[in-house]
Amino acid sequence: MLRRVLSALLAATAVVLVVQQLRPQPEAVTPVLVAARDVPAGTVLTAADLRLEHLPARSVQPGVRSEPGEVVGRRVAAGLARGESLTASRLVPRGPLDGLPPGRVALHVVSADPAAVDLLAPGSSARVYPVAGGPALAVAATVLATDPPDRGGTASLGAVPPRGVVLSLSGAEADAVLAGHGSLEGPVTVTVVAAPG
Repeated sequence: MLRRVLSALLAATAVVLVVQQLRPQPEAVTPVLVAARDVPAGTVLTAADLRLEHLPARSVQPGVRSEPGEVVGRRVAAGLARGESLTASRLVPRGPLDGLPPGRVALHVVSADPAAVDLLAPGSSARVYPVAGGPALAVAATVLATDPPDRGGTASLGAVPPRGVVLSLSGAEADAVLAGHGSLEGPVTVTVVAAPG
């Protein structure tokens, strides 16, 4: 009797093992952001425009986006149909004004010291002073972009070309920077100083 029970258990185990071997393995999936509705070209994406789906990895397009935080607030270059995957190539490249908070403005100023621009980088913090000295005009400016260094060789001729930065400022700070620090004939020239963030 015991022999029959053991034989039956072994046979059942063998059947289970064979079934597991014959059952197809689950297909690998990848999280993908797709359009939750039709999105016209030029739209600035919101969370409501997107949904996350898990698609078979073999069918995922190159450059597909999967993190909402990377794309919400970005503009689409071409329209998306509902259910279409969002890829990097469908997004307008980021510019210095992307993500500018409400109540802030972007202002290009020329640095009184062109070499000081090398101390600044997009995202860094800066203070702005009048060229003639005096109290700070802005104490919490954020650098959005910097002018490239002189590539034309004018510095080798003895003339140092002007360089500047694009700053994110409050409206009041922008008013203070613009008041008396530029003219209709020339750029706004100030002293820009790198500051700890």
